Order: sequence, then structure tokens, then C-alpha cells
Amino acid sequence: MRTLTILLLFLLSWQSYGQSLFENAVNTESVLQENYELNGCLRGVVYAGHEDSSDQPELKSTYAEAALKLKVRSRELGDAFAELRFCSGYLFDEQIEAVELREAYINTYPGPFDFRLGRQIVVWGRADGFNPTNNITPMNMLIRSPEEDDRREGNFLLRSFFNLQPLRLETVWIPLYEASVMPYSIMSLDITESNYPDPDLRHSGFAVKLNLELPALDGSLSYFNGYNPQPGLDLDPSANIIPTAYRMHVAGADFSTTLASIGLRGEVAFRYPFEDYESNIYIPNPDLQYVGGLEYQMGDLSIIFQYIGRYVLDYSELPELLPPAIIIALKNRIFSGQQNRASHALSLRPALQLLHETLTLELFSYYNLTTEELYLRPKLSYDMADALSLVLGADFYSGPDDTAYGMIDKALSAFFVELIASF
Repeated sequence: MRTLTILLLFLLSWQSYGQSLFENAVNTESVLQENYELNGCLRGVVYAGHEDSSDQPELKSTYAEAALKLKVRSRELGDAFAELRFCSGYLFDEQIEAVELREAYINTYPGPFDFRLGRQIVVWGRADGFNPTNNITPMNMLIRSPEEDDRREGNFLLRSFFNLQPLRLETVWIPLYEASVMPYSIMSLDITESNYPDPDLRHSGFAVKLNLELPALDGSLSYFNGYNPQPGLDLDPSANIIPTAYRMHVAGADFSTTLASIGLRGEVAFRYPFEDYESNIYIPNPDLQYVGGLEYQMGDLSIIFQYIGRYVLDYSELPELLPPAIIIALKNRIFSGQQNRASHALSLRPALQLLHETLTLELFSYYNLTTEELYLRPKLSYDMADALSLVLGADFYSGPDDTAYGMIDKALSAFFVELIASF
């Protein structure tokens, strides 16, 4: 609580006196309104399901959260953005009291260039929810939130843009490694240590992306050279399980356009690890991932349909390994989506707006034709009044016991209720 109090006092003082970050301020109300913007939200969230070992009802999670977003502007010279979140509640059988600096960065705009330095969340790709070109910042797979984007986490980056319409060149330097949060404990994996790269310049990563932005077509070519935010699992001589980062190349492309009132989108990425994937159990094989989708809008109804595929190069059946090596090898294939040489999946997201766009009904569904995994997320959002909303929904996972969804289904399947007030 002491940390929370200090941060709140700092934020309030920054709002009142922090204009010196960019220029000497004239302390007038009009100047403050011109250079500062403070908003955010307050919300309460409840998740309920059933116990892992029985069908008895169980409170999965309940928490209250406050989010503050601050924008600071300095006319044409640049701007800054920060988002703080304060959370208190109950999650995965533990009491939580957390303060998170979700993003905090500064932008400057010299000529045709844009530069952004600080903690950022970067999302690459134009597909809906499945983005094989998106490998820069980590994810938290254990976040319980009605908002899908809350799973995204930031990292310290230097990002630049060179604007030469209709082309836009983007580069990203990733000096530090941050790993995604994976559901190890839910899958009965006892993790005591990890093997991640230290903050040495030779371990930094970089990415480059060339965007084409036309009225009728958006597209890009991209390349990533760095450590995968999702680590693999290795074993030490004492058979301890160690999440281990590995470096990879990722070459990708995406596009979106409209043809006869139907939106078309596609994305493809080829991943190839730096090190020997045949002799290192934690490194996945090279693979090709691809997504193709259709989007249709008719009045208040929108529909997004996608095909998601993966092809694994040099695929072979698991070798005859002794436990626990065989178990870890299988888990690595599950985490990397490489249980089969080729896999095929479908996703569908219909959404309908009613009552003068105050009520939104949405259903996201995903089914893997190869592994028989299923995920459903029905969601209802109702604007009760200005800046006050009610959200009802559920997360439902299902699959065979030797698949990712089959291992997490009882732990993560739940109904949720959210009441959120924005300001």
C-alpha cells in the first residue's frame, strides 16, 4: 500500500507540475488542458467456475482494478504516454496486491522520422487474434480479464518510423529479454529456475517492418531476429525443468484489403531457430504459420472467419526417451503447436450491436481440426449509462488430455462478470 500511495501522489504531482518534461510552463488552466490528458477506468471483476477435481462451484478470481492513463503533449516536438494499473484481489488461490507500469514511453517527431523510447506493447499482424508475425513483446497467458488485449505485456524498446507515404519503415531494438507468463503450474510442471539471456548487447534483438499504406490495400514485410518471448523447456543434469530462451529468425508478411464489400486479410511467417533444434530439446523445429480470413459487415452485424494453419519442417515422431525427458519433449511440442507435421484450425467471430449500439453480443470460437481443441468465448457488453458498462461472458476450453486446452480446461474455464466505470 505504501508503494501505491507514493505512485498516486507522484502521478498527481506530475499532472500539476510535470510540464517541464518538455518546456517551461506557463501555469494557466488553458495551457494545462492543452498539454495534459488524464483518463482511465475503475472496474470490479468476478470469475466463477468449478473445482479442478470435482463439479462443485468455485470462485476462480475476484479483483478490483484502477487504471490511470496520462498523455503529455508538447505541440509538434513530441509527446509521452504512461499507463498505471493498481490491482487488489484473489487470483489462483492467492491474494494479490499489484502495481503495474503497463506502458511508459516518450515520442519525438524530427522531420519524416518518429522515435519512441520506453516500455511499450507492440502488436504486429493484421489477422484476428492469431498473429504469427507478432514476436516482439510477451504475453501473460494466466491473465483473467474480459478484455483480450490485457494478456499483452510490455518491454523496454527503442522504436522508430521513417514516413515516406505510401511506405512506412519501422524498426525496433529490443535490448532486454522478457518472457511470456506460461501456465506451467496448471500443467503440473514444477519450475524453480529459468535460463534467460542476461542484459548484454550481444543478446539484444531487433526487428524491421516495411508497411505499404494505400486507400485500397494495406500490407507489410517484416523480419525479426531475437529471442522468442515464449521460452522452451529444458532439463538440467538433476532433471529439474528449466524454461530456456532461444533465438530465432522470423520472416513474415501480411495484408488487408476489401473486395466487393468483403474484407480480406492474410498473414504468414517462417520461423527458423539459430541453434541446433535436433539436439536441443527446448528448441522447436522450423515451421511455417499462415492465416487467411474474411470479414463481412452488414448493418449492425459483423462476421470474421479465419483459417489458421501450421506446417512443421523436418518433422519426426518423438524419439524413445526416458521420463522425464519424454514428458518435457511432449510439453514443448504442445506449447509450440508442433504435435503434428501439419495442423489446421478455424476461428469465427460474429458480433451484433443492438439498442442503438448500447448492447453488443459477441461470440469468439476456435476449433483445431487436427488436435480437436475447442475454445468458446461468448460475451455481452451493455452500456448502462455514460461511462458505465456491464460485461457478462465465459471462457470455455476443451480438448483431449494430451493437448494444451485439455490440460487447462478445468482450471481456466469460467464465467465472468465485469462492472467498469471510465473517466
